[in-house]
Amino acid sequence: MLYRIPARRPAAPVTIERNCTLKRFLVRLTAAVLAAALLLPLAGCTQGSGVNSFTWFVEELPTNLDPQVASAVSDVIACTNLCGGLVRLDAEGDPQNDLCESWSVSSDGLVYTFRLKEGLTYKATRGEATSYAITAEDFVYAFQRIFSPETRSPYAVEFSAIEGGSAALAGLADPSDIGVEAADSLTVVFTLTEPDDNFVHKLALPGAMPCDEEFFLSTGGSYGLTSDTTLSSGSFYLYNWTSGGLFLRRDVSGGLIDSLRLVQNTGSTQSAQDLILNERCTAALDDTSTPTSLRSVRYSDTTWCMLFNSQHPALSNTLLRQALVSAARQAASLTVDTSIYQPASGLVPEGLSVGSVDYRQTAGDPVPDLGNAYVLYRGARQTVTSSDLMGITILVPESAGLTQAVESINSVWQRELSLFFSIEEVPDETFDARMADGEYTIAIAPVTCTDGSVYTLLRSFGPDGLCRYDDVGYETLLTQSTTAANSTVRCQLLAQCERQLLAEGLVLPLFAQQKRLLLADGVEGLIFDPYGPVLDLTWTVKN
Repeated sequence: MLYRIPARRPAAPVTIERNCTLKRFLVRLTAAVLAAALLLPLAGCTQGSGVNSFTWFVEELPTNLDPQVASAVSDVIACTNLCGGLVRLDAEGDPQNDLCESWSVSSDGLVYTFRLKEGLTYKATRGEATSYAITAEDFVYAFQRIFSPETRSPYAVEFSAIEGGSAALAGLADPSDIGVEAADSLTVVFTLTEPDDNFVHKLALPGAMPCDEEFFLSTGGSYGLTSDTTLSSGSFYLYNWTSGGLFLRRDVSGGLIDSLRLVQNTGSTQSAQDLILNERCTAALDDTSTPTSLRSVRYSDTTWCMLFNSQHPALSNTLLRQALVSAARQAASLTVDTSIYQPASGLVPEGLSVGSVDYRQTAGDPVPDLGNAYVLYRGARQTVTSSDLMGITILVPESAGLTQAVESINSVWQRELSLFFSIEEVPDETFDARMADGEYTIAIAPVTCTDGSVYTLLRSFGPDGLCRYDDVGYETLLTQSTTAANSTVRCQLLAQCERQLLAEGLVLPLFAQQKRLLLADGVEGLIFDPYGPVLDLTWTVKN
């Protein structure tokens, strides 16, 4: 879900030749885009010298400002503010005019025509004017780059409906033959092979930002890698790019943020709230339950689950896993901090969308009826020996505060199945390393949606991932979801994957972890999405 803190948004005429009243839609990057990226850590930010500056701490400094290939979290954040697109999403996920003044769609939903605003030009470093005009040809070239195999753009999958795109990507056709044309210098026409209800929304992705061919070729392969080889088409321009951070500025008035600074966290141990109250930070993520008078936006991107390693001799038995899950559900109210942990409604957190479809609402209740725990256990013991059960432990990270809840589940297993396992509470670094190496039997672990993609979350369960799950049918469903005809079908296929994980007793969702974005007074109009990642300061003011 996109979050926007209301602001005095500049009045501007919006001419849209199609009434776009789709449900809330969140720009989602596919697994190929952010598979290796972590959720932007907003532990704190030091304010700049200007009264309207905004500083954001990032795990890694931006290294690539080429919007057609940007995939790392900090790169995406930078390109979102540095580059303009045909459209830009508002807080409701609806597309608003950005560089275009209007658009229309054919009755069959296959042809999209965009009319650009006149007089648009790129800016160079420090806002210097350039002779490069932003034209329809720049959007054509951007999409030709997306579908060029040499580019290896992570955005190609999002625009697979464009005519000729898949063939070009496979090397079977020239990228110049795809269904993106410039009818004239201000008119871009997209032709699709099949309707895509979310096509306009996807045009807000960095990959859909314009690219001037002449300038691109002049950089000799270093486009977007240095200050001198980067152009701005958005509301901000590149002011400086050093080992200390990336600094964007813009010329504005009326209280709008005029400086965005992306810098690395220097390791401050202050809490998010203290960073803001001490005026070192204007906004920060916080996962504590500390009372606060600051404004906050709540969300949940993490489901704490009990995971079973299917490669273990005993836990490879489906009946045993099902018995353990069925018995664990009989545990009475688990003792946890309810301001942080709420009962999970499923493996996939609430608030996620698949295209324009709300996943949790469409998928429904995924929790299966596994049957009587003791009957399942007796069936498992036909092949599982007592020696197989030796050495099973429950791995828990020290900082989670969930050990008491695990002890309650362990007590139920002892009562219902005459099983009792040791609990290993380990430091977080040790926990992370053992999970990554698959060195656990049962674990209480966070399953986090880092990019807003249901597919990515479910894809994390595989032979080399969580639970070490190796199943051809599961992999087939995931693959089919990537080529589904529409969002509803894709959502249904992903829901089958979620139900399969739960039905086979691989995962027991326990708690949805509550988090919040804390905001200092005076900051308004920030568009924030913890999943996208989206941090859009286009309409942000600081009074």
